[in-house]
Amino acid sequence: MNSIITLFFLYVSAVSATDDPSQRIGGGTLVPITSYPFATALLNNPGSGVFTHRCGGSILTRNAILSAASCFYTGNNAHDAVLWRARVGSAYSNSGGTMYIISRITPHTGFSPTTRANDIAILRTRFNIQFEAGLVEAAGLVGRTYTFSNDQAVEAIGWGAVSSTDPTSSVQLRRTVIWVVDQQICSNRYSELGFTVASDMVCLGWLDVGVRGQCQGDNGSPILDNGAVVGVFSWAEGCALGRYPGINTRLSPYLQWVVSTATAA
Repeated sequence: MNSIITLFFLYVSAVSATDDPSQRIGGGTLVPITSYPFATALLNNPGSGVFTHRCGGSILTRNAILSAASCFYTGNNAHDAVLWRARVGSAYSNSGGTMYIISRITPHTGFSPTTRANDIAILRTRFNIQFEAGLVEAAGLVGRTYTFSNDQAVEAIGWGAVSSTDPTSSVQLRRTVIWVVDQQICSNRYSELGFTVASDMVCLGWLDVGVRGQCQGDNGSPILDNGAVVGVFSWAEGCALGRYPGINTRLSPYLQWVVSTATAA
């Protein structure tokens, strides 16, 4: 049995796969923040003085956010935390809710910008996030025994691009349903690009069809099974391409690290 762990509320319950057969995607369906009150838009200021959307994340505690380590690197150079902000409590990446200053970024010690191994990170906010029921809440996390099955349906959310022809991030939060792709098939596809799909990664998309999928700007955003976070989007070749599914970091192998890092002083 797979369990759900919520760091803030500290409860455990059962989790099972879900799907929405009515889902239609052309860049995803717009959703309110009340559907995903843990969703966080992460904004970066590259030196222009303006903070713009770059990645997504999930609230874990009153001062900890889960995301992808690769969001906070340019090449092999790590970003200064002061260049980042987190917007919570809003479905819009550019308005509403509350902005929090990021005071610390902790990538996994084994993260490699080149191979994307261990692509997971915890952000800490300078001030405590103010929770509000239904609007700003902590995410539920699956337990360490959680496993994926081929063709399993999961949810993906984020503020990323809506198509391969338009790299502009969506201003409003979107969601879609995608499927787990066989690990060997995914590995064979990405070997064409010289990329190795490691065991801590899971491939998600609509194989050989495309249209649905994860795109630039969705990086760091969660993938969900029955509302619980089961992984974090790392990267993809292109945007929702049929040949190359999205590469996600599995959460379960890192659960102990996530919990200890998110709750450390």
